[in-house]
Amino acid sequence: SSGINAEYGEPFLDFQNTFSDCVHWFLNGGLANGCYWQFNKEFFVNEGKHRILHVSYEEMILAKPSAIKRINSFLGYKDLSEQQIAHIDKATSLDPENLHPDQHGKPGKALKMLSVELRAKFDEKSQKEFDGLAGIPASYTDDELYVKQC
Repeated sequence: SSGINAEYGEPFLDFQNTFSDCVHWFLNGGLANGCYWQFNKEFFVNEGKHRILHVSYEEMILAKPSAIKRINSFLGYKDLSEQQIAHIDKATSLDPENLHPDQHGKPGKALKMLSVELRAKFDEKSQKEFDGLAGIPASYTDDELYVKQC
């Protein structure tokens, strides 16, 4: 592969097209990082029976102290104090003081960036691709749940 998207003749890592083009490529697995759904399916199927901890972005944002405890336990470390958890939470937050000027980490950006119709396409694709897999957060395939958590 030459690193060029065959459909548009565009270099993958020097994206110059519209946001709509980017969404189209993403839905069809054509961005530089490959297919989102295939990547995630490989981890959820885990054919190699590797020891993997699945933590969703939503969990890291909406239930971060719990996620920090799960990660810590998974890594085999001793239990953290509430003060240590609070320190990790603050140090890894998406607060402006922790971000570079060009970063904009914030849950719910899809509500502003994608139409209801486009979000429905993502839900449909996720439902199809993740069908039968355990551990997929419900908000990955249900726009109503996604909206409620933002």
